Amino acid sequence: MVYIDDWDTFKKAVEELYMASPFKTRYLVKYRNVDTKLVLKVTDGPTCIKYKTEYASDIKKMEKLNRSLLKKMLNTKKSLEAKPLDATISNTVTSPKPGKKKKGKKSNK
Repeated sequence: MVYIDDWDTFKKAVEELYMASPFKTRYLVKYRNVDTKLVLKVTDGPTCIKYKTEYASDIKKMEKLNRSLLKKMLNTKKSLEAKPLDATISNTVTSPKPGKKKKGKKSNK
């Protein structure tokens, strides 16, 4: 487990690792408040990629990487094969009618 110092190299390596084995890849975010260090770890078992930072500006980069990975995870072949709900089913669902509320003081019984 070697830490990668450059963010762009880390991001590219993470995306390549995920594309190579999307169902085995795990992503871990660890923050140590004592050291004020953020550690990102991506692994598929045999391969482990880590990035460590102490700067708050790198949190924006981490958020972009999270969004990128989530988009890739949602666009897998399995999720594309899922069938949408039938329109007739959604038309038959009705919401309950609102009841009349009584105005006045509450009585404690």
